[in-house]
Amino acid sequence: MVRLMFLLYITSQVYNVKSQSTGDLRINGGSQENKGRLEILYNDTWGTVCDDDFDNIDASVACRQLGYCSGILLRSEFVTNGNETIWLDDVTCSGNESRLIDCTYTKSHNCHHGEDVGIDCDVICPEIGDLRLVDSTTSMRRDEGRLEIYLNRVWGTVCEQEFDDIDAAVACRQLGYRTGVTIRSGLIYPGTGPIWLYGLGCNGSESKLTDCTKSYLTYCSHYFDVGIQCLFNNPTKDHGNLRLIGGQNKNEGRLEINLFDEWGTVCHDYFSNFEAVVACKQLGYCTGIVLPSKNVDDGNGTIWLANVDCEGNEEKLVNCSYDSYVTHCGHQNDVGIRCFITCPTQGHLRIVESGKEHEGRLEIYMNGVWGTVCRDFFDDIDATVACQQLGFCSGKALHSYNVVDGTGVILLDDLHCSGIESRLMTCSYDPITTDCGSYEDIGVSCSFTCPTTVNGGWSTWSPWSACFCGTHQFRTRNCTNPTPMYGGQYCEGYPAEQRNCSSFCYSRNNSQQNDSTHSLYLHAPYIYAF
Repeated sequence: MVRLMFLLYITSQVYNVKSQSTGDLRINGGSQENKGRLEILYNDTWGTVCDDDFDNIDASVACRQLGYCSGILLRSEFVTNGNETIWLDDVTCSGNESRLIDCTYTKSHNCHHGEDVGIDCDVICPEIGDLRLVDSTTSMRRDEGRLEIYLNRVWGTVCEQEFDDIDAAVACRQLGYRTGVTIRSGLIYPGTGPIWLYGLGCNGSESKLTDCTKSYLTYCSHYFDVGIQCLFNNPTKDHGNLRLIGGQNKNEGRLEINLFDEWGTVCHDYFSNFEAVVACKQLGYCTGIVLPSKNVDDGNGTIWLANVDCEGNEEKLVNCSYDSYVTHCGHQNDVGIRCFITCPTQGHLRIVESGKEHEGRLEIYMNGVWGTVCRDFFDDIDATVACQQLGFCSGKALHSYNVVDGTGVILLDDLHCSGIESRLMTCSYDPITTDCGSYEDIGVSCSFTCPTTVNGGWSTWSPWSACFCGTHQFRTRNCTNPTPMYGGQYCEGYPAEQRNCSSFCYSRNNSQQNDSTHSLYLHAPYIYAF
């Protein structure tokens, strides 16, 4: 009897051992049995699969072979490296295969184990139209990532073309959240496999993304795969409101915005005076400027916006374009602004970014916005005109490398003042500033010490113009030797002379006539254009 029982035990153990054959698969190196590095048995040896051309269709075939419903590719950077033979490369499945080895592939490869492919198999079978979020770029969060949809037994992506926050909110509600926002394609990992949806148009009332209008057939690449960030809070009446925190005065400080009933900060990337003006107007001020991040207390919590770009006519900052998915910004980059109640007039000047009232970057207000001045041809005469407009007596130009770079528009280039102007904008200048960058922004250092008065002096007369019978000759001079500056007197006398020509002319009766020569002084002073 004991002998019989021993034979039965050995027999049961033999039958319990699963026979292994070429093409068998297993998942290794993962924290879960359904997720990890894909390995295949070939020539009685386990080895890995290269990720070249491996996509979600191939992953679905592998997962079904392993007894799961479906699955997706795991990017190689999320997979631990193997150390066995790399058996397969360039795997391409149609999706109908029962085993991965039935797909086309090459055995020769140019891969290393840093390219070992992984798969994430679905434990619960998805239904047609199910959604999921994968490949989050921030610590594998489950509420954000690339949006994928299950159609035709394969997970695929959604093209970002025409996809907006309304579509994102529908997708997030289907996933169990209350709302959501779009993540533009450049901020998420591109997917693989089919791109199932394009030109999505939801009205916001749909319960599933497949209920929205859509297009299946068009061109789109995985570089345009859309991502979404889902939220548990709905927008409230305070959605988009702004406030200033941590400033010395109530009109300045760290800019914060309320989105989805939560206050958060704004990243300073690309945030310029254009955006500051929009924010300040929303807060009830007339205009404003950006404060350097180093002068702003670090915030905490969510950083809601980055890459804010306003046209300048928006009523609220949230109406500007922006990225709502912020992964590259820390609170040391929180933006701050300073707002002004009094509206400046055209040509108004100010000195900023130095902590000194008399010295810093020079800015001018034109066409409803503050902007900078390019350093090209800017000299101490121009600086003195600017400083006198600001209430000082004299000034010197500060080279751009001693000036903090500005943001926003550069308004003036090739500025040239004679020294007698009362306002900088009455000097000659070029409004086309495309050849200038913010690193060329000029600064001024103003002083209450008045410069020595310079009275004007005449230059030498120019040669007389050519003389023809019956005409006049002219010559001119300029009040530039020296040019009157700093309150100096203009030259006395006139800048031009005229005289009759002295020549022999013949009348119709061939008699000679000798014209007398005389001088005539013009009684009109030389006029400078302001």
